[in-house]
Amino acid sequence: MRRYSSNLAFVDLLFNLLVGFTSLFVIAFLLINPIAKTGVVDPPVVVMVELEWADDSTRDLDLYVRGPDGKVVSYSYKSNGFITLKKDDLGKSSDTFVINGERVAVTRNYEITTMTVLPDGDYVVNVHYFSPKGNPEAVNLRITGLQPFGVHYEGSLTLSPGQERTIVTFRVVEGKVTDVRSDINVRLRGEVGP
Repeated sequence: MRRYSSNLAFVDLLFNLLVGFTSLFVIAFLLINPIAKTGVVDPPVVVMVELEWADDSTRDLDLYVRGPDGKVVSYSYKSNGFITLKKDDLGKSSDTFVINGERVAVTRNYEITTMTVLPDGDYVVNVHYFSPKGNPEAVNLRITGLQPFGVHYEGSLTLSPGQERTIVTFRVVEGKVTDVRSDINVRLRGEVGP
């Protein structure tokens, strides 16, 4: 009895397996997405000015910001083109919303003004205790740069009813916040708008 041995079927099987694995590798390589940059956010805002006071307060406090163009942004003039008041909080009276047919209370007293560019010049940030009656109210103010990120000012003070105070002034030189001062008082109420 003669035996004939042929490896042709085995070689054919190996070749087909090699072609299959190579095809799968090429398809998998084509489906690989580039690595995403994590944590990179480029907001259109370069500076935020945030004002906060007690969540349960019924008092209305107002944020005023004057840029180098001389226009004051506040509740009565909400934007000058590059400075915009995003939220005018009236105290507890503006804390109730209707969401999906239900009345919901959001008890955060918070105003925010944003700046989309920083032209060179002087800036003034004031807070006015709009309510004519009530107890003194403690306020917190933060000025945050977003490009690059950094807190330029963070502080607090107590205001009496009807009082207006300059919280901080600063100068922008070549797009950078400099000369941050909290010892200057400039009245802005009455200078609102263009």
